[in-house]
Amino acid sequence: MTRPLSIRVRTALVFAVASMVLTAAVLGFVNLASQQSAARSFPATLPPVTSPSPGGPSPTGPATPVEPETLQDSASSLRIVAQVAALQWQWSAVGIVTAGVLAGGVGWLVSRRMLRPIDAITETTTRISASNLHERIDLGGPDDELRRLSTTIDALLERLDTAFESQRRFIAQAAHELRTPLAVQRAALQIGLPDDASPVEVVTAREELLDQNRRTEHLVESLLVLAEADRGLDDRATVVDLAAVADDVTGAALDAAGRVDVTLTYRAGTAPPGGAAAAVRGEPTLVRQLLANLVDNAVEYNRPGGFVTVGVDAAGLTVENSGPVVAPGDVAGLLEPFRRGGAAGSRRHSGLGLSIVVAVARAHGWELAVAPRPDGGLHVRVGVSSV
Repeated sequence: MTRPLSIRVRTALVFAVASMVLTAAVLGFVNLASQQSAARSFPATLPPVTSPSPGGPSPTGPATPVEPETLQDSASSLRIVAQVAALQWQWSAVGIVTAGVLAGGVGWLVSRRMLRPIDAITETTTRISASNLHERIDLGGPDDELRRLSTTIDALLERLDTAFESQRRFIAQAAHELRTPLAVQRAALQIGLPDDASPVEVVTAREELLDQNRRTEHLVESLLVLAEADRGLDDRATVVDLAAVADDVTGAALDAAGRVDVTLTYRAGTAPPGGAAAAVRGEPTLVRQLLANLVDNAVEYNRPGGFVTVGVDAAGLTVENSGPVVAPGDVAGLLEPFRRGGAAGSRRHSGLGLSIVVAVARAHGWELAVAPRPDGGLHVRVGVSSV
């Protein structure tokens, strides 16, 4: 494919052609106007030529004879004018070409100076890779279109740097979380199952291995759900009855809440005539996972005799629970992967519950608000987009 002309070359050509056209128009007008003026002036300087009438003297008086010298001088003057006009056209052509060359040079210099920031932007963005995303263009100069473009690219690089750093941290944390159960399983095999292991030791090691296997499986499943949420919805969104999903999720969690002496309550909003209390557009599996994670976390990170309240209305859903006091500055950290709250030693949770909630809400374009309660626990509000 033929490479198109650069902006500098195109600018120089435009300057040159425009200058040549304008110069040609001006010089053509000047030459034609001067020739017309000369044509009107020179005949007026010639004496009138009359011929004698065959029938006698002219009624206007006797004819004035024209001297040959006068006719010769007038002819010489006309030839001079013609030569001057020809020279004007020749020098006009030279002037047009010269003006075009000069204008093209000026266009080249101007475009080179104006496009110098683009060269800096191109050089910096070409040099930046995943290993040096911290670099920025940081273009100086006046606040014009190019500087605004540079600022926009710097903002994009900042977001990419944050995303890459988050991914690096996530991979390191995931590797650590996966390595822990594997190390425990290896220890259970090497220490808990010696060659002369008793039946009790075999049962204990088996239980430990099964528990670690369940933990690893849950972690892998959570990672898959998180990756699915980060991938976006594409065209998988359908109409979901949020109230019905919340009813199913809370019903399934009642037994787990009862075992840890936590009261789980569900409050459904008033449904409009012929409709659902909270009909939303979303991916059913991810929506259910979001609710399940919120309820599961609210039950897990609680206290004996505590409560969990789930509410659904037309504007979204709310999950509120009692539990340990959470400092306002620690709320953002709880939304990060592999961050556990008061039950930091929980073996049942992977530490990805709220991270999945954040990813699912972001994939749906919903608003997520997490705030600590003064008496302990959290108040989570998910503002959904109703259909």
